[in-house]
Amino acid sequence: MNILIVDDEPLARRRLAGLLSHLGSYQISTADNGEQALSMVAEQYPDVVFMDIEMPVMNGMEAAKIISREYPQTAIIFLTAHEEFALPAFDVKAVDYLLKPVASERLQQALQRLNVSEQVYLSVKDGGRLLRLPVDQIICLQAEDKYVTAYLKNRHYLLDQSLTELAHCYPQLIRIHRSWLVNIHHLRGVDVDHSQQAVALLKKTDIRPPISRRQLSEVKKHIQI
Repeated sequence: MNILIVDDEPLARRRLAGLLSHLGSYQISTADNGEQALSMVAEQYPDVVFMDIEMPVMNGMEAAKIISREYPQTAIIFLTAHEEFALPAFDVKAVDYLLKPVASERLQQALQRLNVSEQVYLSVKDGGRLLRLPVDQIICLQAEDKYVTAYLKNRHYLLDQSLTELAHCYPQLIRIHRSWLVNIHHLRGVDVDHSQQAVALLKKTDIRPPISRRQLSEVKKHIQI
């Protein structure tokens, strides 16, 4: 499990990381404010964020609202010394709300509430790093020459797999054209371009992949109205 700890107090970050290390084998990263947390979530796609609320630059509540909206697969557990933040915390669909100092037993209870096993990931190479991308975050994929490009909201990655392999492994990725797959969860409509070619309208991107005539009726079945 990938965990991001967000707290402006170095001692609090170290203490929580130490508690987590005694409870399981986790990959742990840290950030010291909400703005830095957003950058790290966009890059690392953690399974869970332990989020302090009162921080400089951007507080945890603001950051959590953005994460909940843009990265719904990432669970949020709030950390704070103040009980009055409990109700607003659950407004952003937090998994749990822990009061500082966090006890080991209470932390274990929060971890047991997580259900990250259902999340499906795709491994990609990015420079010298190997990243895990949640498949739900992939908007569409394009095959061009010998490469397949996966497009996410703010970035893209080159993949080793073929479109055929990807469509076979991940049912939410459907073929709409010999060179394109789209994620049905990001499909919002169908339009035509200036040449009367049918194109897919997708959420969170201006990319408009072409739809072949043979696939058009199948694509329309998946449009979320």
